[in-house]
Amino acid sequence: MERLSANTITNNIYHSIRRLINTDKCIISLYGGSGSGKSTIARFLKKKLEKDNHRVFVLTGDNYPRLIPSLNDAKRIEIYNEKGIDGLRDYLGSDEEIDYDLCNKVLREFKDGYDRVTIKEMGKTNESIRFTEYDFSNIDILILEWTHGNNEHLKHIDIPVFLDSTPEETMAIRVRRGKDDFADSPFVSMVLHLEQELLHSQIDTARVIVSLEGKIISRQEYQRLYHNKHLDIRPMLNLYPDSMGSNLSTFNHISDRFSLNEAFKSVYILPSLYHHDLDRGFCVQDYDLNEELVTIDDLRKLEKKGYDLKLDFVLNHASVLSKQFNDLTLKGEESKYRDFFIDWNKFWQGYGKMSDEGYIIPDEEYIKDMFFRKPGLPILMVRFPDGKDIPYWNTFYQKVYEENGERKYLGQMDLNIKSRLVWEFYEETLSKLSNYGTSIVRLDAFAYAPKAPGRKNFLNDPETWELLKRIDVMASKHNMNLLPEIHASYAEGIYQKIADMGYMTYDFFMPGLIIDALDNKDATYLVKWINEITEKKLKTVNMLGCHDGIPVLDLKGLLSEERIEQLIKNVTDRGGHIKDLHGAKNIYYQINATYFSALGEDEKKMLMARALQIFTPGKPQVWYLDLMGGKNDYEAMRKAGDGGHKEINRTNYTFDECIRALNSDMAKKQLELLKLRYSHPAFNVNSVISAEAKDHMLMIKWQYDMHEISLFANLDNYEFSIR
Repeated sequence: MERLSANTITNNIYHSIRRLINTDKCIISLYGGSGSGKSTIARFLKKKLEKDNHRVFVLTGDNYPRLIPSLNDAKRIEIYNEKGIDGLRDYLGSDEEIDYDLCNKVLREFKDGYDRVTIKEMGKTNESIRFTEYDFSNIDILILEWTHGNNEHLKHIDIPVFLDSTPEETMAIRVRRGKDDFADSPFVSMVLHLEQELLHSQIDTARVIVSLEGKIISRQEYQRLYHNKHLDIRPMLNLYPDSMGSNLSTFNHISDRFSLNEAFKSVYILPSLYHHDLDRGFCVQDYDLNEELVTIDDLRKLEKKGYDLKLDFVLNHASVLSKQFNDLTLKGEESKYRDFFIDWNKFWQGYGKMSDEGYIIPDEEYIKDMFFRKPGLPILMVRFPDGKDIPYWNTFYQKVYEENGERKYLGQMDLNIKSRLVWEFYEETLSKLSNYGTSIVRLDAFAYAPKAPGRKNFLNDPETWELLKRIDVMASKHNMNLLPEIHASYAEGIYQKIADMGYMTYDFFMPGLIIDALDNKDATYLVKWINEITEKKLKTVNMLGCHDGIPVLDLKGLLSEERIEQLIKNVTDRGGHIKDLHGAKNIYYQINATYFSALGEDEKKMLMARALQIFTPGKPQVWYLDLMGGKNDYEAMRKAGDGGHKEINRTNYTFDECIRALNSDMAKKQLELLKLRYSHPAFNVNSVISAEAKDHMLMIKWQYDMHEISLFANLDNYEFSIR
């Protein structure tokens, strides 16, 4: 939607503030980002108020930073380099950056009726700063136009008027003005996004709010628009690029044949679309497209069909086949990527004793709380050209072998987030994902990236959240939303922390809760969770099956231990494979099975599970095998050998197999449900949702505006109706 003209916006503001001007000396503050039109609207508003016989003075707050622009920009960079993003956040708009006392003196003297008021004026050099006395004897309205015009340090403001804008709009204005050679730099972009956060935090004290389009809106409407600006809760299909046919081009044909873009708004393509070597994509060599499976033309065709795209970004590690690791093994100490990965001995220096094998064994006090994904220390010994073996941190997978007398590696090398080159790599990757048309970035393994001696080194607090914020600033430049992926028990409340920070959060509870409800003919716990989502306004992405297993670790604290154990028994009795955490028995993590097989390959239960999913709040994510009634693939699991348990639920379908499966009665009925979820107006991000369970009956209702839709489910016989 286009923004209204400055004159029309001014008229809207004028009619809103006329009734609010009820003092002899009124101060109106127009505040917002650089692209919001403060200066122009201030001039127009001055003219309109003067027609009402007011005498108006326009004061610009840009004269009140403590330093001239070039020195202040340098100060910001200095603080960022020393204290990181949180230090920069604390500086922006603070009284350390801005001389609020001097500005408040002007506002106070105006309020007190001074005839002569001295105004500071600032140019680009220290020599240009001057103080000029102005005649205020007849002035009865002062308009302050300034980004920081509603800051808590400002006094005497009567009518704060917030002009909404976006960081992208602000940057575009700066570039057009040509005042700054670095107007479109990553650092400036980060500053603009942090300023937007600050402006949003001040919204509660705004008297008038002007939307991006120039309309006057309520505070509640602004909050809704701000939080849900890019949130689309229509269904998402989840697949590998070669899951439905031999490549994504084949999927595009299948999509056309079955009008899948009428059921799915988004497509989540797993990372085997990148160059990779292990874990079917999650050991990334680089983020260029594997053109045997996906071309840029395939992605553009998805976009033309109306699909949004979700792709993975693995923050913690990269493949040993990456150019960075290859450079390290080729050049050793001379490699520019010497510290791109984490040198184990450098990391632990001073915190342990050197072993005979050449790596430091950390003292017990520094490692006793550390979280391990596998037995033993997470080390890969890397041979440098001079023959030295250097230990590097390797959380997930490692293997060293000889081939034709040459040392070879397999593994996922942990990245050193203290390296400038790693952050350049992050920036480059996000830009690449944006070029592919990505709107949602799933952050894989992000909680392992921040590390420190003596810490758990999984979900370190606050470092993990600082990392997330910094990545978010980068992603926001490209209008991409983050979906942090993390498994943790319900009792730990990590899902809540992610949601409180404004991110979408995975609903890893729902897959197990639905199986529990169907097996026990009791939706008490499912309804409790649905009501929590609605009451806390959590932004969730939910699912039944996925490329991993059915989560059970996550259910701790939400279901009783007895019900979790019963759920595990039921699904494993139906052929599922239990995955224990980091190799330890009885520390359950997930169950590997197709969702259809987890439900005993009962079509009525599968259809009810899908109905329950689409009526649960959030954005439904649909695993391609679930849609097509896929069964446990024991042969694929056997062929994969040790560690191949996930292959039970990753079967590739040929084109002909897809056609047969999607023509099945169960697939057709699921698509009907998904098309309903896609199109019915009651399914809205702002809907009022209610859920009730009594005995074996369950009711979930969505209401939006004049629209309403309800699910009535009988868990005793797995019959349901939608009204």
